[in-house]
Amino acid sequence: MTNSSILTLDKVTMRFGGITAVKDLSIDIPKGAIVGLIGPNGAGKTTVFNVITGFYKATEGHVLFDGRDITGVPPHLVCRAGISRTFQNIRLFSTETVLQNVMVGCHVRRSAKWWMAPIGLPSFTREEKAIRERSMELLASLRLDSVADEVSSSLPYGAQRRLEIARALATRPKFLLLDEPAAGMNPQETQELMGFIREIRDRFDVTILLIEHDMKVVMGVCEYIWVLDYGEKIAEGSPEVIQSDRRVIAAYLGEEFVHHAEN
Repeated sequence: MTNSSILTLDKVTMRFGGITAVKDLSIDIPKGAIVGLIGPNGAGKTTVFNVITGFYKATEGHVLFDGRDITGVPPHLVCRAGISRTFQNIRLFSTETVLQNVMVGCHVRRSAKWWMAPIGLPSFTREEKAIRERSMELLASLRLDSVADEVSSSLPYGAQRRLEIARALATRPKFLLLDEPAAGMNPQETQELMGFIREIRDRFDVTILLIEHDMKVVMGVCEYIWVLDYGEKIAEGSPEVIQSDRRVIAAYLGEEFVHHAEN
């Protein structure tokens, strides 16, 4: 891993029985970048996210984060180390308020123990107050403070996506993984999301890796892109390079399309 890298996958392979979901994948992500991982359905993208975040332990290879080998480290410790994520299908606490959802994210950094709550220790009360204040500040910075007391499931879809990102940011990550953040959004929401992703990177000094099928988003915000097909890396490079790569076009549209276009 180079000095400027925050995360490296070193020849990562993930097998499930006789099925190889990811094969010999190596990528190197620089600090402060917005980068993308794309590919057709079933290419292995979410599996890569699950390996990075500790939901799966790689069958082979290593995951290196900020100079440390985190291969096989459980998810809660990966989060505490500085990696947070969102999910393809929104996973908010639907019966809790917007504020409560963000406070849950803050709790990963809480020093007070759970057993202090019933006996009302002052240290627990002080920390819980600080968490509430920080959560409100975070919601304000992401323009969600006006709905802090609303139940999260009552929010419009785009706002729910932003809330899930806010909860991830509440863990104070160095590295943020976004799994299809534009899924289900209308064109206006998608356009706003692109600016939102850049704003997050700059305001919170976080590196972002995203999976996304909306190529307008990928090409509009990503500085570098890796492409998977059937679990293998078939291309990498700048958006301009990826858009003109024959293997990428074939993976998405088929060899017949490429052959027809060339003739």
